[in-house]
Amino acid sequence: MHQKSHVPVSQANQSHTPHIVMLDTDIGDDIDDALALALLLKSPELSLSGITTVFGDTRRRAHLAAHLLTIFGRTDIPIAAGIGTPLQPRHRPSGVPQAALLDEREEFLHLPMLSKLSGPELIIKTAYEHYGQLTLLCIGPLTNIAVALQQEPQLFMAIRNIVVMGGTSGVPCAEWNTRSDARAAQIVLSAGIPITLIGLNTTARCRLQKHDLEQLRQQNTAQTQLLSKLIEVWQRHRPRGHAPLPYLHDPLVIAAACHTTFLHFEEMTIRILTHGPLKGYTIARLFDGPIVRAATAVNAQQARTWVMQRLLAPLPPSLHAQTS
Repeated sequence: MHQKSHVPVSQANQSHTPHIVMLDTDIGDDIDDALALALLLKSPELSLSGITTVFGDTRRRAHLAAHLLTIFGRTDIPIAAGIGTPLQPRHRPSGVPQAALLDEREEFLHLPMLSKLSGPELIIKTAYEHYGQLTLLCIGPLTNIAVALQQEPQLFMAIRNIVVMGGTSGVPCAEWNTRSDARAAQIVLSAGIPITLIGLNTTARCRLQKHDLEQLRQQNTAQTQLLSKLIEVWQRHRPRGHAPLPYLHDPLVIAAACHTTFLHFEEMTIRILTHGPLKGYTIARLFDGPIVRAATAVNAQQARTWVMQRLLAPLPPSLHAQTS
């Protein structure tokens, strides 16, 4: 089935009840994870119930996420360090260079939001606490979610839907998140949970501009100053040949969860290859496979404007009391 559809106006705009979400992230190397988390905390349509970290040094990633939450005044949100080793390893895990901003003491302090549960355990616990209401926002390899589904076979019924940054809805490619754990991606897409896929062919059209970064630097709030510092660290450590302007890969997951109107979707089959020379490749439409709701187009200018307006906006009123 290849039915084209426009994203509906957010239900959150029609009611005052935010959608309950959980973020699974490999924050700390590419900058778009931190931007996505900041956007999530600035989005009143969404209620963040927990964070899990994945891939490589998940403990250090969790401390970095905790630092960002502290600056945003959200020490009430639990964070669990998740699975560091993929179910199907393909390449060496990336580092966590943005954690260089942490005070050395922060990495050894007992921070109140750091959970004793593993990443999969926190996902299972949160899903059952919000049975049928929880949306998982996945912006890293899908190892935590796959392991959670293996540990709790009935979990798929408790999760409302999953929004994934990964793969592609266009020309086959080995996008980073899916190729980093192709087996996990295959498990998650085949679990029977409604999936919204934001692929590389869509996200690669959207990036911030120099004047956007300058606006962040000029706004004198603790939150925008932190984001500016993280961007500077990322620019120093980015792969050779990569432009110093952030792509909005992961922020578009937050935009999709907020039901923005600048993304367009089609239903299509998606298959993740787990064997052979094309292991980790996403193949859309050509073979039988799980049917997902995949992004096929984006208005890049509207997307960038929406992201910047949110990043520069004051914290939602409900958060001011927690930061004062």
